[in-house]
Amino acid sequence: MAVKKLTHTKQGMKPVPPHSEVKQIDFQGLKWIDIVKPTKRHINMLKEQFDFHELLLEDCMTEHQRSKVDDFDEYCFIVLHFPRYRKETVTMETEEVDIFLGPNYLITLHEGELKPLVGFFHLCFSQERAKAEYMSKGSALLLYEVTKRLFDYCFPMLDKIDILLSDINREVFKNSSKSMLQTIARTKMQIINYRRVIKPLRPVILMLEKVIKKYLPEDMDIYFDDITDKMEKIWDMLENSKEVIESMDETFSALTNQRINNLLRTFTILQVLTLPMIVVGGLFSMNVDGIPLHEYSSAFWIVFGMIMLPTGVGAGIMFWNRKKWF
Repeated sequence: MAVKKLTHTKQGMKPVPPHSEVKQIDFQGLKWIDIVKPTKRHINMLKEQFDFHELLLEDCMTEHQRSKVDDFDEYCFIVLHFPRYRKETVTMETEEVDIFLGPNYLITLHEGELKPLVGFFHLCFSQERAKAEYMSKGSALLLYEVTKRLFDYCFPMLDKIDILLSDINREVFKNSSKSMLQTIARTKMQIINYRRVIKPLRPVILMLEKVIKKYLPEDMDIYFDDITDKMEKIWDMLENSKEVIESMDETFSALTNQRINNLLRTFTILQVLTLPMIVVGGLFSMNVDGIPLHEYSSAFWIVFGMIMLPTGVGAGIMFWNRKKWF
């Protein structure tokens, strides 16, 4: 039983320094080759060591290929996408894992950003007991352990979204600020991006469940039913989160519109209340002959009363109406 780091030379596969991006674990005839940030050199290495189709190797160099399963006689090629939460930008991003699965090998190619995959490989790489536990039943069950951890990694991100939804639910009736609108929009975008990653995975996992059977020991196909259940649970939770955030968005929009309408109504009432002042003041300020009351010493108070009386009556009616006194 050997654990090796490999590089490609003219003489074949030879050990390389620890910083290499290509690592391999050998256990009881099963190989797990993990390639982080694959380059053309790594692809050429796979091309010479395995009889993979050139188009599949080109797919490994292409960013964000669609999730898929390509089944061949001696191996299958799998592309899986998983969400990754980035704290710095508070966004949901997509990470890709390219996988070659054969009867006695598993090859994973990725960017090193998915913690469950990186951590699980390190566990098997560094601990003999982990190799014995996870690599003793064949390549398909090793793939199951990888995908199970990647799907389990999705649930904490769903928990983060649930916490955000709970916070929004508490604040939506209290906070009408721009920050609340941004929080709702940001959460909505996270859910959209999450759904965009998971939705194409559903038919792929169902197909993988069928394709993988030829690599599984007898009576072991039930394992991948667990992956399907996890995926469906994630999708159901996303559907629920989508409905909740859309309802909250509609509620916030309705409350905002109501506040705007109330504000506009207040401005309209103020304009109506000041209308007598504007009209009477405008009439009596004209510089023409024959203005009524112009020669009376108490003309100012008469005009003042003419202005304030309708204004006061209007204000009183509005006050009584708000108090529902009539």
